[in-house]
Amino acid sequence: MEWTEVDWDTERWTVPAAKMKTGWDHVVPLSRQALAILTSVQKLTGHRRYAFSCSRDTPLSNNTLNKRLRLLGIDTKTEHCAHGFRTTFSTLSHHEEIKDAKAWDGDVVELQLAHLDNSTVEGLYKKYGPLALIGSRTKLMQHWADRIDHWLDPKRVIPIKGGAQGNVGNHYGAALQPATKSSRMSGYNFGDGSIG
Repeated sequence: MEWTEVDWDTERWTVPAAKMKTGWDHVVPLSRQALAILTSVQKLTGHRRYAFSCSRDTPLSNNTLNKRLRLLGIDTKTEHCAHGFRTTFSTLSHHEEIKDAKAWDGDVVELQLAHLDNSTVEGLYKKYGPLALIGSRTKLMQHWADRIDHWLDPKRVIPIKGGAQGNVGNHYGAALQPATKSSRMSGYNFGDGSIG
């Protein structure tokens, strides 16, 4: 992410076509939480080209998130990898229901993931451009950020009986407890009846 790609007024990040597999610009609505993180990070790297960079002003490598997961003891080949966060977002967004009705239209989810291989989604993009269904996509991204906040609320996280092996991912004050070593990314009880 380059700082010039962030539009603070519209609260959006536009990934230029040259960086996208699709070859088209991709607009990402920024949730309140994402904006708060970017505001904090800007104090550290705002004078640089890249928002998330280390000592040199170069973008993080594709493997940076996987390395962090491995440092947390997560096997990125058999348990969970960085790309898995996109898969989790997709699966949960596609299957979420509110009062027995689908919460999110599939086209909204697919547009947000820049999956333009579906003819309907590609048609929407070609007709409306990178802002296709932006209102619904903005609501989806805010909902997703709120959902993560809900999961990370330490008052709501309940260790699964007999499986607590110590705190994992306590960076943001969360005390997520793995159910077992082999189900580390899929054995969290989030206190709302869901196990992620």
